[in-house]
Amino acid sequence: MRRICKVRLDKGAFHANCGDLLLDSALLNGIELPHDCRSGICGACRLRLVEGKVFGGTQEGSDMIYACQARVVSDLRLVTESVPDTVSLPARMAELTKLAPDVIGVKIELPRPLNYLPGQYCKLQFRGFPERCYSPSYPLEGAPERGVLQFHLRRFPNGAVSAALGEDIRAGHRVRVMGPFGSAHFRPNHAGRIVLVASGTGFAPMWSVAAAAITEEPRRELIFVVAARKLRSFYMHAALCRLALFPNVTIIPVVAEPHHVTAAIRVGRPLDYLPMLSPDDMVYASGAPTMTNEIARLAKEAGAACYTDPFVPNVMPTEAGLIGRLFGGRDGSRKLLEVA
Repeated sequence: MRRICKVRLDKGAFHANCGDLLLDSALLNGIELPHDCRSGICGACRLRLVEGKVFGGTQEGSDMIYACQARVVSDLRLVTESVPDTVSLPARMAELTKLAPDVIGVKIELPRPLNYLPGQYCKLQFRGFPERCYSPSYPLEGAPERGVLQFHLRRFPNGAVSAALGEDIRAGHRVRVMGPFGSAHFRPNHAGRIVLVASGTGFAPMWSVAAAAITEEPRRELIFVVAARKLRSFYMHAALCRLALFPNVTIIPVVAEPHHVTAAIRVGRPLDYLPMLSPDDMVYASGAPTMTNEIARLAKEAGAACYTDPFVPNVMPTEAGLIGRLFGGRDGSRKLLEVA
C-alpha cells in the first residue's frame, strides 16, 4: 500500500501518494497551480518549500522548488507567491538599436501593457521564427513607454533568431509575446541591503530590479556587480550613470578581458568582486549558470535570501559539448540564450 502524504499549500491542503509528481497531484485534486513547460525551465510552477522534503525539482542554494519536477516524499508545507497571470498577446517590432557589437536593443509594441514584475521574463516568437525567452528591461535612458517592452538580445552569427535581427526581422514584424514567467523578480519591503549581479545580457532583468528597488527606497544600500566578457560589449553605461546619482549605490563594473583603458572597470569575474554577504542581504543574480549557481551557494552559506535567473544556451544536441565549454551551461535551467 502506498504511503499518503498531506500537502498544505497556502491556506488549503490535499493528499498525494508518496512518489507522485507534486504538480500532477495538485491538478488531480483541483488545485490550479500555474505551469507551462513541465520541464523545469519556465519557472511558472515554482513554490517555496517551508516544511518537508521532495525528490528532484530543487535548486541549489534556494528553498524554491519546481512542482513539475518535484516528487512528494513526505508531508509538505508550501507557499505560493502572488504573481501576474500569464497571457499571450499579439505585438509588433517597433525599433532595433545597436547597443554593442554583439547586443541589440529591441522595442516591441503591445496592444495593451503587460503586467509583469521586474526581473520576470517573456517568451517571444517572431513570426516565422522559433520561440525564445528574453527579459523585459527598464529603459537605459528616459522613462518607460506605455504598452512598449524593451529587450536586450545578444546577437550570434548563426543564431536562428538573433542573426535575423535587422535583416528578416525589421520594424513592423509581427511578434507573439507570452508571459510573464520566472521567480527571480523584485521583492519589495526588504529593509536590508540589496546585492545584484549580472553578466552579459543578464543585465536586462537586473537593471529592472535595480530600478524598482531605487524607486521603492532611494536611500537603501544597493551593490550592483555588472560584468561583460569584453570591454566593447559593456553597453550599460547610461543606466549605470543614472544609478550612480544615488548616494548609497555602489557599482562594480567588471570585464573578463585584460585592458588598460580605465581603473574604474575592473578585470576578472563578477564573483571576484562579490561583497561579503550577510543574513540581512537580498541577492539577485542573472547570467551564466556557473556564476548564478555559485552565488546561490554563497548566499545560502551566509543565510541571505537569493533569487537567480540562469541563462543557458539554446543549441542542437550535437553542439552541447562545445557550448558547455564556452559558457559552462547546465541542462535544466530556464533562460535559453540564442545560439543556433
